[in-house]
Parts: sequence; structure tokens; C-alpha cells
Amino acid sequence: MQQDFLNNFPLEIKEIVAKLYDTILERSLIQAYQRLDDTHKSMMAAIFNSNDEEKKKNFLKEYVGDLENIMIKETKKIIEEIKKQPAN
Repeated sequence: MQQDFLNNFPLEIKEIVAKLYDTILERSLIQAYQRLDDTHKSMMAAIFNSNDEEKKKNFLKEYVGDLENIMIKETKKIIEEIKKQPAN
């Protein structure tokens, strides 16, 4: 049985996790963008400046493909950055 694990946390934690996810996604999209040639960079910029979620999804699937792997790598980088921070 699959459940939305975020529902088990207080609102403040849900907001933090949502921000973390947004950061991971943003960093991953930047990585994906940097891998593209100039033509595809222009295409990506135009598509991602639109509100067409289907075009975004199709572009990522066709030209990035490995966004999930990029996100995993970015997550690991963030975890390492957090570990290096001094404890408060």
C-alpha cells in the first residue's frame, strides 16, 4: 500500500520538503540544460517559459531522458553539502 508520506508530517516540514524538492528539480534542470546544444537550449527555454506542462514533459523525455538520474545525483550533492555544514 502506497501512501503520501508527507501527510505524516506537520505543515512546516511539508513546506521544507517541498522547497527541497523544488531546489533539487531546479538544479537538475540546470544540469540538463547545460548538456544541450544551443538549438535545444533555445527550445527548452521557450518551452519552459510557457505554461504547457505536456510540452515540458515531452521535451524532457525526448531530449533529457535521464532527469531522474540527474535528480538522484543532485540529491546526493545536497546531502553532502548539508553534512559539511557545522551543527547549530
